Amino acid sequence: MEKIKDLIEKKVFKTSFIDTHEHLIDESERLDCIEPIIPCDDWALLLNHYFSFDLISAGISKKQLDCLFSKQVDPINKWGILKEYWPYLKNTTSGIVFRNTIKILYGIDEVFEDNIIELQYRYEQTRKKGFYKYVIQDIANIKHCHVHSPISACKKSELPDLLLQDIALNGLIQVAVKPYSVPENVKINSLSDWHSLIDWWFSEFNPIAKGVKIGNAYFRRLDFERVEANEVEKIFTRKNSLQIISPEEEKKLQDHLFWYCVDKATEYGLPVKMHTGQWAMNNVMNMHWVKDNPSDCASLCKQAPNTKFVFFHLCYPHYEEMLSLAKSYSNAYIDMCWSWSINPLTAKDFLKKFILTVPNNKIFTFGGDDKIVENVIGHAFVARKGIAQALTELVTENWITITDALDLVENLMYKNAEKIFEK
Repeated sequence: MEKIKDLIEKKVFKTSFIDTHEHLIDESERLDCIEPIIPCDDWALLLNHYFSFDLISAGISKKQLDCLFSKQVDPINKWGILKEYWPYLKNTTSGIVFRNTIKILYGIDEVFEDNIIELQYRYEQTRKKGFYKYVIQDIANIKHCHVHSPISACKKSELPDLLLQDIALNGLIQVAVKPYSVPENVKINSLSDWHSLIDWWFSEFNPIAKGVKIGNAYFRRLDFERVEANEVEKIFTRKNSLQIISPEEEKKLQDHLFWYCVDKATEYGLPVKMHTGQWAMNNVMNMHWVKDNPSDCASLCKQAPNTKFVFFHLCYPHYEEMLSLAKSYSNAYIDMCWSWSINPLTAKDFLKKFILTVPNNKIFTFGGDDKIVENVIGHAFVARKGIAQALTELVTENWITITDALDLVENLMYKNAEKIFEK
């Protein structure tokens, strides 16, 4: 047992990941502390994503949370804000990610009042020009990341070989101009003009894009139906002129634009990445919509058999249905991004079941889904631990051989992603 575990762990921890989903800004933007993405520039910033959602869930007040991530509060005093909640969160995966990050990156085994000064010093010493490559490739052992920019629908990164880009389509589907620069020759007066804007974004960014990202599951069900342009032209005109449209009209318009975008992505050979399952926000998640995600995703696969759909996050907590989906539909792929940080035991069990249920070329096993680059280290550690455990258990339970397990590692960690995201 120990020999099997050691062999598999050694292979998994030595093998590089392709990270298929992050929300990282460019290094220069991070060093410039652009707001609101980077609200503070100290050790507490490492807690400013999924850990902060868990803090809210645990009952922290808005005033306390604002102080924890404020530039005006002395970093050394921030432990006083956190210490009440740390015992409640340190063993959640968001806490474990933070603990592994500071251990691997800074050599600090645990955070407590007496070492906050050292933690802040090491944070400052690491955060300097060149640290993105150091963190991602040298420490986390990641070849490159696919990025859904939190600033723009897509952008040309200053580190194009490290931060590969996806085109975010939410706003193009919802008719939200703000995240999208509009070329001078495109005037938005009609649905046809909006189509032209979509066409421009694909033409402009297709050369650098690895895929497109659709996160509309936060705002509606994924029951997108094909609607012809002539059915929604007047609806678009009214919405574009800021007139009120009904929920039924909004759905029809979004349905039409969703399929216009998906068909365009398919034309360019870009996989369509979609959020499913758990929401990364507090006190708003519509569990009815989430429960319907798997059946809605099956309908999408059926309606567009030539489109490669990549479904994120295991549709947690409805992951058994996603196994059935990926097994049944040849154009359905599963991306485990964020899942290791939602529930690593579920993610480990999912991977075991996937290997025994679905062709194993249809899964991508890692994406931190984070906006703070240092946290990629902790996320990757948790994922590697889970992958190694999944493979070890499959061997010790006599489902596969040790040779089978070792042969799977490279495909699961980077080769599958290389193949599907090549255009």
